[in-house]
Amino acid sequence: MRALRTVAMVAGVAALATTGFGAIGGAQLLLGNTVQAAALANTVSSVASIATAVSAAASVGAQLLQKKPGILGGVNQVTIDANAPVPYGMGRCFTAGTLRHDVGYGGKVGKTKNPYLSKVMIWSASTAAMIEAVLFDWNTIAFSGNSAVGYYNSWLYLDRQLGLRPEPDALAGPWGAIPDWGSTYKLSGYAAGLFSYRFDRDNKRWANGIPVHGVVGRWAKVYDWRKDDMFPGGAGPHRWDDEDSFEYDPNVALNAVTYARGRYNSNGFAGVRMCGCGFGYDEIDWPAWTAFANVCEANGWEVNGFVYDGPGISLWDNLKRICAAGAATPVISGGLLSVRFQSPKVALDTITNDDFAEGERVAPGMRTYRDRVNSMVPKYRSEANKWEYVQSDAITVEDYVALDGELKEEEWPCELVTDKDQSAQITSYELYNRRELTGWTYPLKPRLWHIKLGEAYHLIDPELGVDHLVVVAAITKDIGTATVTVTFETETTEKHAAALAATGTAPPPPTLVPPGEADDDAWSGLDAVSELTVDGGIGEAVLHWQNPTQSIFKYCRAYRGTIDDIGAASEVAGPIYGGLGQLQKITDPAAAGDYLWWVVAFDVDNNPSEPAGPISATIS
Repeated sequence: MRALRTVAMVAGVAALATTGFGAIGGAQLLLGNTVQAAALANTVSSVASIATAVSAAASVGAQLLQKKPGILGGVNQVTIDANAPVPYGMGRCFTAGTLRHDVGYGGKVGKTKNPYLSKVMIWSASTAAMIEAVLFDWNTIAFSGNSAVGYYNSWLYLDRQLGLRPEPDALAGPWGAIPDWGSTYKLSGYAAGLFSYRFDRDNKRWANGIPVHGVVGRWAKVYDWRKDDMFPGGAGPHRWDDEDSFEYDPNVALNAVTYARGRYNSNGFAGVRMCGCGFGYDEIDWPAWTAFANVCEANGWEVNGFVYDGPGISLWDNLKRICAAGAATPVISGGLLSVRFQSPKVALDTITNDDFAEGERVAPGMRTYRDRVNSMVPKYRSEANKWEYVQSDAITVEDYVALDGELKEEEWPCELVTDKDQSAQITSYELYNRRELTGWTYPLKPRLWHIKLGEAYHLIDPELGVDHLVVVAAITKDIGTATVTVTFETETTEKHAAALAATGTAPPPPTLVPPGEADDDAWSGLDAVSELTVDGGIGEAVLHWQNPTQSIFKYCRAYRGTIDDIGAASEVAGPIYGGLGQLQKITDPAAAGDYLWWVVAFDVDNNPSEPAGPISATIS
């Protein structure tokens, strides 16, 4: 942590991507003649009401030299890896899980060897609030206890846990002991599930394999210091060192602070840290995070999705991913973990010629052509589209296009966002911030020695033509000369109402296939045999039928049993080859008794048809 602070202070953490566009033309030049610009006169009241409270808090306006972390992991497919990273879920989202155990077993039941399959899935580190739904082929499957009801009844079971610390017992299957799994495998501190599937030779279920499946959950419970009696101004039972006091809340800021704190496998901090950064209570810039939490609450901004902790994965990048869901960036300021986020700013002071120290003052008046974009396409995770990332409509400022002479479009991934309007708003902020002027560097006198990242000031420099509201983007200090060199970026107040007025457009959802329909399709590839009859006699029975007429037909098999269950019957003849539509006859010798017979046709790929039968007869 000390190294991180050192880098932050030397490099300013928020080292800026250089250049901007134009000089200081005001809101009309920044926002252009757009629908958003028309909304500027009516700044959103919920944000305006807290403008004063957050005047000292941070803004993301300048772009950091550090590359935005790319999308990490995928919730739609099972993660299979001997050393898989630990998933950590926040808000509400789907996950297929991380596979931790996979085994077939059961000996021979009827005609099927090893008919049982069990899979243990880790869904999320930390205690989850609830498992909301189980999805198979994106359809919700109901359960009675651990047993599926409806189409998958008696074929699918799920034992699940939320990740108590400790869990009272291990996950278990419905058919007794599972190989290489036992009562000590409790997975305490992990939201997890054990799926168990039953198979048979006739593919009554799972004819096309086990479909994509997983769970929708409301994941991590988080610390809200505003609900902590021990926190100045707080009221409630939350405690920093007591995860059992935490509650579910998808607020971006609360999840970011909780991840920065870290999640442990026992209450307090005595146990092993399962995921998260490990910042201490006294290492948090609480006023900045409080302001950010209030802005997220006012804007309705949530974080919904997963980050992953493991070898080679940066915890700092994970924290940046979380904050990005609220158009924010974590920073180290004054040795504390702080945050730079979007909200209207109020100048704390005015900086004039009297505050300038010896040294060069720099105020670039334009971003380079290459750095400028004028259209951005939000990309967010859509529940209606099988929880895949989808694009919303492009956010384009026509005045920017005219100024640049061509359309310059860029896709902007909103990794942990599942709401189309939220993705449009934070993408709009990114687009407008790309046009803010940045890289204004000023050496200042000791009066401003305690200036902080994200604070807003009014900067006046007649010599360079500067008269603008600015925010602090980077700081370096020289103790020898008592000079603090500050890098500023411009802050255009009107952009906030414009960005918050943006709305997204969701693509049409796909058509879902009801459970079992795909299995039925596998059965219907080949017709069943027709005209099946059985004649009982002394010591034997004679079966007659007509083969299917489809060109994919290959052969038949005949089965005999004593109960109405082909799964418990025995094969008595096969493969029985013949021509398309050919009339077939076989003799089945057996002891005296009452029996049932079935005949099943098979295609060229050895896929079975639906069985014909049962037909009963008596052998004397």
